[in-house]
Amino acid sequence: MRGLVLCLLFYASVSQAEKVLLIESYHAEYPWDVSYVKGIEEALTQSAVLYRFQMDTKRLPKEEFEARADQALSYYYSLQPDVVILGDDNALSYMLPRLYKESIPIVFLGVNANPRYLLYQYRGSAKVTGVLELPLYIKTLGDLSVIYPERYFKVRVMFDSGITSKIAAKYIERQHDMIKDNLGIETEILLLSTQHEWESAIKSAAADNVSIIIIGLYHTLKDEHGESVPSEQILQWTNENSTIPLFAFWDFAVGEGKASGGVVLFGESQGKQAANLVNKILDGESADQIPIIIGEQGRAIYSATEMQRWGLAPPSHWQAID
Repeated sequence: MRGLVLCLLFYASVSQAEKVLLIESYHAEYPWDVSYVKGIEEALTQSAVLYRFQMDTKRLPKEEFEARADQALSYYYSLQPDVVILGDDNALSYMLPRLYKESIPIVFLGVNANPRYLLYQYRGSAKVTGVLELPLYIKTLGDLSVIYPERYFKVRVMFDSGITSKIAAKYIERQHDMIKDNLGIETEILLLSTQHEWESAIKSAAADNVSIIIIGLYHTLKDEHGESVPSEQILQWTNENSTIPLFAFWDFAVGEGKASGGVVLFGESQGKQAANLVNKILDGESADQIPIIIGEQGRAIYSATEMQRWGLAPPSHWQAID
């Protein structure tokens, strides 16, 4: 009898809990998702229960995105959450057109694109706020100019051809002339679709007079059969075969056997900021009265092992992670 009472109390508490639905652009094992979900779980109020749906757009072909978004919408209707979190650009761009007529608060995170046009186009009953994610390009190159005291050098920034990469590349391109004029750094931005293109760009860097490679995103690259290549495989190959130093924009690409360092974005901090916005909404604030914010301005980290490998000394404010 006592066990039955405890079970009834448990199910009653769950049924009364506030439901938060996280719709992720990518897959559960993707390092960025792992990091920001950890942040959400740590910061989300204990009165709420987090439910998740992964759109898997890093691995699925683009022609399947709409169907996957429809599945996410079906899950939304079955769950009837109190708040929806949309993780990254694809979730926002595919789900807002499906949710804007719903009377639901929406919090986005990890969004690189300026959401103003999308929010204007899909004005409805849904109330939206969120956290923007912008690569820390100027900060990273400013610190690299300390590591490399030469007045002029060339940086190759490498991305896959996913939507987030394209948005990030455009953001960086807008700052190209300012960086070149003020820091003397020439930036070359590559958007690559295949493993072969990526490997060729790594191999040719030295011959192309590139001094530094900055690794952006590399998770949508395809092999010769059109199949997705595991991101860990790409990063490991890059580390083993590059003849010039590697740096990165995201925390999951830095470490022994990876990139040497960088002023990087942390998914965990984005998740915490998004969860704090959700908490405000659950406390009674209207989402459309909460300003959209820019994510915390990154952390400067490095791998001592990788820095030693290249004979480099990090700036004094960078923090070792190994």
